[in-house]
Amino acid sequence: MTVFAFLLAGCPAEADLAKATNDSGGSADSADSGGADTEVIPGECPADAGYVGEAPHDARTLVGEGTWTLDFDAEAEALGYVDCRYHRQYAVSTEREGHRWQCPECDWFTMGDATVDVGYDDCFLSISSADQTRTEHLGFATGDDGLTHLWRTGAENVTLADMGAVTGAGSEADPYVGGWTDDGAFDAGGGFTLVAELSLVQGVDPGVSIADVDVPREEPYACGWPTCNPGGPAPSWTLTTGGVLPNGRFFDTCGDEVDLWDFWGRYLVIDASAPNCGPCQAMAQDEGAWVESMAARGIEVQWITLLNSSLSEVNGAATPEQLQTWVDAFGSTGPVLSDEGYGYDLFMPYRGDGSSSYPTLIVVDPEMRVLGWDAGYATVESGGDGFGPIEALIAGG
Repeated sequence: MTVFAFLLAGCPAEADLAKATNDSGGSADSADSGGADTEVIPGECPADAGYVGEAPHDARTLVGEGTWTLDFDAEAEALGYVDCRYHRQYAVSTEREGHRWQCPECDWFTMGDATVDVGYDDCFLSISSADQTRTEHLGFATGDDGLTHLWRTGAENVTLADMGAVTGAGSEADPYVGGWTDDGAFDAGGGFTLVAELSLVQGVDPGVSIADVDVPREEPYACGWPTCNPGGPAPSWTLTTGGVLPNGRFFDTCGDEVDLWDFWGRYLVIDASAPNCGPCQAMAQDEGAWVESMAARGIEVQWITLLNSSLSEVNGAATPEQLQTWVDAFGSTGPVLSDEGYGYDLFMPYRGDGSSSYPTLIVVDPEMRVLGWDAGYATVESGGDGFGPIEALIAGG
């Protein structure tokens, strides 16, 4: 991997995935923040919280279909748009674990492929440029009205949204049935109303076991990371200054799924980076020396990199080859993990400035409380702040 010679403040994402599709619904709000009162000595693991959790269960699955009906207004029809309908088939969508930030409200949710098998060319493409087959997430939660609600997103690793109440029991004879209505507009003028109707059947996959992700890890990591997670559910799935960092689980270069909470007891710098981001690469090249300089001052800092697949696919997970290439190129002192939307779904809203530039960094204290954020990277020699903003957050914490 070549390190870019230029040191920009940050690389903007090439797409705003909050607007990735026209038929996937809006974003969902997360719960209020909270925190634990655990006293932690930096560099040491906290006491086991005694959380036992639920027993593992066979993964739940969903299969089904949906129909989208498009009704274009007169202005759009004058531009050549014709009312139409397309059909989407849901193959087996399997329950997902360790990614609760995508849908904190959900009792459970799945990930699987969905294919527009009817009306792709002559209907679907009139409102979207998405592939004919794409990854979607479907889930369920009990709403404030006491009814079962369908949650969905039409893009991989993006937060799910409440699509409204469903009827039925989820069986083949009595499937979950639900739908929603949405409106859209074209830049050239005119718009449309979209009506979606889904029918889903619930099953199980005995070949996939779902464990309680809030139970502390017992086996050591192959890469040697600490196992300091005290256990228990995250008090919040929203990043807030002073709030506890929401836990996440991500693959490392050794093939293990690593919990962020296992690094409890030391200052953390968690950076969301992209392989083709020049400032991200420059920061990675300097990170090791900076961590050593902090250790020489008696401050233990653990650096963690969450790597997506590229600036054009910021919610895509880095492949094992991309992870290893990053480690080989920059000699990272901490884990380089395959991000699956955590950086985009949590870091960017926390910034609050409407930007999705990379790298974006979150600084966390030894009790897993968020101290603040920084974005971009430029060396002091080039006129930038280097790691100064991070040091200031640690000093103030």
